[in-house]
Amino acid sequence: MKSKILSFSILKETTKKQVWVPALIMLGFFLSLPVMGMVYLELLQSGHRTEAEIIEAYTRLIAGTRFPFLTMMTMGSAVLTGVSGFSWLHSKIKTDFYHSLPVRREKLFLGQVILGIAYFMVPYLINLLLAYVVGIVHGILRGGLIWMSLMSFLYQCLFYLLMYLVVVLAMLLTGKVVVGVLGAFVLTFYGPVVSLLLQGLGATFFDTYASGETLLKKVLERLSPVVAYAACQPDNSFKIPGKVWAIGLLAAAALIVVCFFLYKKRPSEAAGRTMAFGRLGRVIQYLMEVMVVLFSGLLFYTITSRGSLGWLIFGVLLGGVLFHGIMEVIYEGDIRRVMGHAWIMGASMVTTLLVIGIFYGDVFGYDDYLPAQGKLKSVSIWIGGDPVSEPNEEEWASMEKLAADPQVYETLQGLVKDHLIQIATGEGVEHRRQDGTKAEEIRGVSVIYGQSGGRRAYREYYVDYDQYRQKLMALYDSLEYKKTVYPLATMSEAGLEGLEQVEVVSIMGSYTPIFAENPQARAEFLKIYRAELMQMSAETLEKERPVGRLALTASYDTVMGWMASDPDDNAYLIYPSFMKTLAALSEQDVELPGELHAEDVKSVTVYDYRENASRADAVQEKEILDRDQIEKILPALVSTECRSRFMEYEDGIDVMLEIKSKGYDYNITCLVRKGQMPKL
Repeated sequence: MKSKILSFSILKETTKKQVWVPALIMLGFFLSLPVMGMVYLELLQSGHRTEAEIIEAYTRLIAGTRFPFLTMMTMGSAVLTGVSGFSWLHSKIKTDFYHSLPVRREKLFLGQVILGIAYFMVPYLINLLLAYVVGIVHGILRGGLIWMSLMSFLYQCLFYLLMYLVVVLAMLLTGKVVVGVLGAFVLTFYGPVVSLLLQGLGATFFDTYASGETLLKKVLERLSPVVAYAACQPDNSFKIPGKVWAIGLLAAAALIVVCFFLYKKRPSEAAGRTMAFGRLGRVIQYLMEVMVVLFSGLLFYTITSRGSLGWLIFGVLLGGVLFHGIMEVIYEGDIRRVMGHAWIMGASMVTTLLVIGIFYGDVFGYDDYLPAQGKLKSVSIWIGGDPVSEPNEEEWASMEKLAADPQVYETLQGLVKDHLIQIATGEGVEHRRQDGTKAEEIRGVSVIYGQSGGRRAYREYYVDYDQYRQKLMALYDSLEYKKTVYPLATMSEAGLEGLEQVEVVSIMGSYTPIFAENPQARAEFLKIYRAELMQMSAETLEKERPVGRLALTASYDTVMGWMASDPDDNAYLIYPSFMKTLAALSEQDVELPGELHAEDVKSVTVYDYRENASRADAVQEKEILDRDQIEKILPALVSTECRSRFMEYEDGIDVMLEIKSKGYDYNITCLVRKGQMPKL
C-alpha cells in the first residue's frame, strides 16, 4: 500500500514539474483546432459556399486532411514528451534519487509512459470538443463530422504512441540529452535512408532497374513511424484498414517490451556517457558507419564522369576514416581516441565493398530475371511510361491472361535477352546494344511481374525501338492489353459519371470542355469513344496520325486509383478512323482539323539539338518565314498535344509554330516524324 501511495505521489510531483509540457501541447491544439476552425469558417462563409461544402471543408480541417497542423502536433508532441519525460536518466543526481526511492523501477517507467500518453491525448480531446462547439455555434455539426474527427483522433494517437516510444527508446540507449535527440532521429530515419541507398545502388549498377513497392522497400521504410504515418494516411472517407490498427498496435507493444527491458537493464552509472550500453552502442556505430560509407562510395562513383571504381574505393576509404573518427570522438569524448576501435571501421568498409560488389556484379541476376511462365501469375507492360494506379479486378484478370499468352511471354524473353546496357561515358550514361554498338531509337518498357502470394517484381527495359517496334505495337491488337493500360477501359458507370471534367484537345492546342453540366451525356460519349479505342489496331497506330485527344480529370474521392488527373496526358488519342467519336463531337460543335494548314501558321522555328548540326554545347535555331518552306515542313510535324508514344520521331529536333488567330497569336510545339524532315 505504501508503495502504491508513494508511486502516486511521485507521479503527482512529476506532473507538477512537467506541467509546461501538456500546457504547451494544449496551446498548440487550441490554435490548430478551435481557433483555426473559427477563422476557417469565417473564410468559408464569406466565400458564399454551400452548407454541404462548408461542412465538408470543416470536417477535413479538424480531421487533419486539409491542413498539416495535426500532423505537426503529433510529431512535435512525441519528441517533446519523450525527451522531457526521460531526460532525468541522463543526470546522475536525478537517476540516483529516483532509483533510491522504495518504488519498483517498473512502476516508475510505466507511470512516465502513461503520463506521456496523457499529455497528448487529453489536450487533443479537449480541443476537439471545443472544435465541436464551434461547429454547433455555426450550425454545421453533423454525424459525419464527429465520426471522421474521432477516427482521426484514434489514428493520430496510434502513431503518436509509436513515435513517442521510438524517442523513449533513443533516450534509454543514450546517456546525454543531445545524443538522445540525435539518436531518435537516427532510429526514425535509418530504415528509409538504407532503402534509398539500395535504390541508388540498383539504379546505378542494374541496366533494368525500376523502382516499385517491393517487400524489402516496404519493410525498410515502414521501420520509420514517420514514413508509416504518411503511408497509412486514411482516404478521404477516413476508412482505416484493420491491418493498420493490428500492425500499429503490435509494433507499439513490441516497442514497449523492448523499452521496458532496456530500462530494467540500464545501469545507473550510464548517465553522462554517450551510449548507455557499450556493446549495443558498438553495434549501432557499425550500422551507422556502413550507411555513411555506402553513401560516400556511391557519391564518389556517380559524380565521376565515367563511373570510376577507383573513385568508388576512394570514397569508401575517405568516408570510412572520417566518419569513424567522428563517431569515436563522440563516443569517447576524447580527440586522442579518434582511431580507437579500428576493427569497426574495417568491418564497415568490408561490408560496404561486399554490398557494392553484389550490385556491381549482379550476383543474384537482377537484369536476367524472368519467372517461368508457369510461375508468372500476371504481367503489366507499359511502353514509354509507368503504371500509376492500383489495378481493379477486371485489370487483374486481363494481366493474368497476358501472363498466360505465349506470344506475350516470348516478347518478355526478348526484352530480357536484348535489353540495352548502360555504358558510362564522358558525357554521362548511354544505353547501348549488347554488342556495344549505339542504338539510334531508344524506348523504355516498364514491366511488372506478378507471382504467387502477391509478390511483384519491377523492371524497366530500354530497348532498340527499331528492333522491337513491331512486337510492341502488336500488343495493341490484344483487348486484354488495352484493359491493363487504359483506366477508362474498365471504369464503371459510376466512375464515368464521376469524372470531373472532359476536355477535347486539338492539334492546334485548343482545349474545349464538353458536357460540362451533363454527367450522363458525358458518360455516354465516353462509352462511344471507349468502344472505338478498344477496337483500335496496330495498323491504326502505324498509319494514322492523331487528330486530337481527350483530357480526363478525375476526383480521387470518386474514382479510386486515379490521382488529380488522368495518369497519361496522351493516352486517349482520337484518330481519323474514330468516326462515331468524331460525329458525337461534331454534334457538340467541336471540329478537329486533321492537319496543320499553312495559312494558319505565321512562322516556323526549328531547334536542332543534334551534335552534327552545330557545336555539342549549342543549339542551332532557324526561323522560317517563307511560305513555300512552311508548306514543305508541315506534313512532317506532329503536335506534341496529340503525339503517339508509338510514333518514331526525329531525335534532337523540336519545332515551334506561331499560329495566327483572331486578336492574338500563340505558339504550339511539334515533333518531327522520323525520316520526314525536309532539307530547308
